[in-house]
Amino acid sequence: MPQIDINTTQNVLITHPAASIGKRILAQIIDFIIIIFYSIFVSFIVGLLANRNTSVMILLYLPVIFYSFLSELFFQGQSLGKMALSIRVVKLDGAQPSVIDYFIRWIFRIIDIPFYGSVAIITIAINGKGQRLGDLAAGTTVIDTTRKTNINTSIYRKLPDDYQLQFSQVEKLDEKDIKIINKVLNHHKKNYSRETTNMLINAKEAIMKKTGIKTTMPPRQFLQTIIKDYNYIVKESLQDNEIQLM
Repeated sequence: MPQIDINTTQNVLITHPAASIGKRILAQIIDFIIIIFYSIFVSFIVGLLANRNTSVMILLYLPVIFYSFLSELFFQGQSLGKMALSIRVVKLDGAQPSVIDYFIRWIFRIIDIPFYGSVAIITIAINGKGQRLGDLAAGTTVIDTTRKTNINTSIYRKLPDDYQLQFSQVEKLDEKDIKIINKVLNHHKKNYSRETTNMLINAKEAIMKKTGIKTTMPPRQFLQTIIKDYNYIVKESLQDNEIQLM
């Protein structure tokens, strides 16, 4: 399954699996069933009307035509089918999709519908980023939010609700840096020696150089704080982008 890298508003790289073709098709089927039931309900209401005003009938049927556009717009990238399958439309650059983005995705369905979705399936299969033609035009894709983030459990830290960020410069680091820090800390904990202590010192100096942080905090405490701060900004970034940790 393709992996989608999304840069969040705080420059944290979050990786999500692209929604599978199977999930996207099933979400479409659910949406189609909802549209059918709505259409039947509207037809029943129209049948009861003594005065079948054309304008009223058009208004009642508009949600059928604009269903995907309106649902993704008002439910932040999800139709009811997408909600059921835990998939969501997102921008590849991490920004919130705009009204125009959702509209572009919707208008390109004109190409998909006559070919029963075959164009969309082929495009998604060969694109590598889970994008159909509408996604390519809008700069969007559909991700699977079942697994919210690929942060390795070895670097994950559960933080108290009142945790305060110590070093905002930690946003200059990536997951690879944090994994290395975690390995150094674990190695020092299991093999306390002058050599592993020097590793802590060297790691602290490397992180300070990369981030521009100035501190007299002891190396081990500093590195532990860096991991906590990284977890903090990742959590904040996920919340800002409405892709929250479960």
